Amino acid sequence: MLILESEQVQYCQVVANIEGQLKTESGLVYQKNVFLKEKTYSKEDLQIAIKECREDYLDNKNIEVPLLLIKEKNQVTLWLEDNRFKPEQSDSPSLSPQPEQKSLEQVQVKSSEKINIKNLIAKMRGEDGLEIKTRRYQLKLYKRCFVGSEAVDWLVNHLKISRAQAVAIGKKLVHKKVIHHVTDEHSFKDENLFYRFYEDEGKSIWTDKFL
Repeated sequence: MLILESEQVQYCQVVANIEGQLKTESGLVYQKNVFLKEKTYSKEDLQIAIKECREDYLDNKNIEVPLLLIKEKNQVTLWLEDNRFKPEQSDSPSLSPQPEQKSLEQVQVKSSEKINIKNLIAKMRGEDGLEIKTRRYQLKLYKRCFVGSEAVDWLVNHLKISRAQAVAIGKKLVHKKVIHHVTDEHSFKDENLFYRFYEDEGKSIWTDKFL
């Protein structure tokens, strides 16, 4: 087990052909090996994360898999090596998961047009932006989230782009650690899936609207 800072790894979208189906996930690369996120802890629970990793993986002779604990800005994440996956060729890995990274400044949405991502994020989170609120799925509440397909609708209407281009922007925001699926089980998709801005992590559920 290695404990690393987020700047020491490369975050990227990774793909694998599993049982004849192409699967895409948000992963990271460290020393040419691919890792997938297994669990998220609060920043204050680093010692708990270390203890659980030792008990669940390092002391378990039936599980032999390299793992990383990454100290990110507001949380600690556990990543397990899975070299079935390879980095997507179209996206070069990012050296930092933080939205302040300079590479976030612009993204190309059409062959001759670029948009300012920071401005886009502000609009997505603004008064006329996405509907961000607490939502319920199978008796469980997910605070401060939005729906993937509704985000695609919003991007299509505001940027006058295709749905495929809107999905590409959503994946870029996941890739850059601006947004993520609420349980980190999916990349960005044009589906009825819940996503959250990392900026909204940890905000109280009682200040939110409910669905």
